[in-house]
Amino acid sequence: MLSFALGRYDNYVSPDLTRMLASARQSLKPSFQNVLMIPGGRIFFLASDGPLFGDIAARIEQRQIKTKLMNRHYLDAMLRPDRMADLARAAAQPAAANQDNSPVLYHYYLRHWMSQFQPGCNALQAVLLILLCIYLVRLRGAAFVLFASGFAGSALEVVLLLAFQVLCGSVYHQLGVIVTVFMAGLALGALMVNRRSRRQEVHFKSVIPNPQSAIDQSPLTSAATKLMGAKRLAILALAIAGYSILLPLLLPLLKRAGSTAPSLFAVKTIIALLTLILATLIGMQFPLANRLEFDGTVAGASRLYTADFVGAFLGALLASTLLIPLIGMTGVCLLTAVLNVVSGAIVCGRKAAAPVA
Repeated sequence: MLSFALGRYDNYVSPDLTRMLASARQSLKPSFQNVLMIPGGRIFFLASDGPLFGDIAARIEQRQIKTKLMNRHYLDAMLRPDRMADLARAAAQPAAANQDNSPVLYHYYLRHWMSQFQPGCNALQAVLLILLCIYLVRLRGAAFVLFASGFAGSALEVVLLLAFQVLCGSVYHQLGVIVTVFMAGLALGALMVNRRSRRQEVHFKSVIPNPQSAIDQSPLTSAATKLMGAKRLAILALAIAGYSILLPLLLPLLKRAGSTAPSLFAVKTIIALLTLILATLIGMQFPLANRLEFDGTVAGASRLYTADFVGAFLGALLASTLLIPLIGMTGVCLLTAVLNVVSGAIVCGRKAAAPVA
């Protein structure tokens, strides 16, 4: 028998509560022959392949179980036929079933919880939303690439954490390790790009004794360097898009690993490796974007950092509250891939169209 509780029920089933109950029942039906809901303050679900009975008071008395609070009068009042029928009608409504890759029940639960506080959009929230839309419309070039990579970093990290939860059963005791791996990947990616740039500078100085004079004599050098940087930035954006497409294809394969200790260790190692690869790709973009767009001012630095920060904020917020419950982990990965393909095309097209002299 499986038992869990959702929401609260007094004498009214709201539309949000109806969706939540119907989704929970739809999720249980494929796995259990019988499902019973008990309105005991919270709504308790009982699921079993064996028979389930709602006459709890009579069965307690039949077994001569001594109780103080859960007596016949209380149980008869809580389990009246009209209350039981009210829940049954609500659970019979059409609703999406909860799944590992698409936890829509979480979205229903969040909506039901928020409905109790009558949330609304006040003037401040409206102004902030308008400013955010204006900011997103004005994003260009490398800043848009960093926005897309920040969105990818947060959204795909939420996907990986949820996959870890599904595959290993618990994520909280490993959360620190996964976040540490992600931060290490960011540092590794930035280190790789910076080292390569320093090697190129050393090589340039060894070939040209007076590089400043050569740059002054060749006005095309700066434009050509920026065009090369834009291409590398676009390639990294396409690499993140490819990663986003491959991720939903790889995660189902990990489900077949089994639940033995060596299998779980392998799954944890693979997810940590996937986290490291994602963070390394994102970490490589920031130094390239700085060399491409940074103008040496505080405003230039803040423009790039803000784009990355806003993307990461929206990725974490939307993926965890709306996108994964509604379109699933695969949908989030594909949306992230499209966003990064568009960002790569924009930065590459913009630099290609810019005058070189």
